[in-house]
Amino acid sequence: LKFAQEKSFSEDSGGGGRQSNMHLLPFIMHMALYVINTTRSVTREEKNLGNFLDAIKDKWIENCYETEGPLYWTTMALHILSPAKWKERRVKLLDRCMVLAQTRHVTPGGTKTLADKAVKEYSVYKPYLVFFGIINEVYQKVFKKVSVNGDNSWSSAVADYIRHNDKALIEACDRVLAAYQDEMLPCESFSEFCDVVGLLEEIPDPDSYLTDLFASLP
Repeated sequence: LKFAQEKSFSEDSGGGGRQSNMHLLPFIMHMALYVINTTRSVTREEKNLGNFLDAIKDKWIENCYETEGPLYWTTMALHILSPAKWKERRVKLLDRCMVLAQTRHVTPGGTKTLADKAVKEYSVYKPYLVFFGIINEVYQKVFKKVSVNGDNSWSSAVADYIRHNDKALIEACDRVLAAYQDEMLPCESFSEFCDVVGLLEEIPDPDSYLTDLFASLP
């Protein structure tokens, strides 16, 4: 979120810049993966993620104000979904992040219905797009070489990879940072963002995507 909202990393702690914090990302993940793997909760969390994604649209708005909402589950996906499963489900997660952006902008205090379905300026959606984009880049650049063998889950394979590949992780995180700074942040429209992160195959008409998405809500 600090990256997505372009906030200072020293506001709540001793600081550090973008690069050192990006380098820290896989190791923060490793702490979460340790809990997921040692408590054998991968299957349960996969089911919970599936329930979230399959929720009826009547529930989408109130989900936006819950702790385990769209940002939580987009983050969790990185820990439990293989790249193939991520690609299969990422537009569904993006849908929910965009509904969250619209809902929190229109009614910051909480609501169960979306009062205003008109598409807003790009800046309303940008932090949530960048949040999604960083996770997408981590899949493509940081964990590109992770292979899942036999009975191993994605969670176990990623935890093992993080433990044994310090140098590769640091170099890959630098590539994610470059994509964040040089490609994602300069985007000025949703269609440009879709082009940059490689979503045009799944969202061939970005200009009507948000309009159609918000119109489909009850």
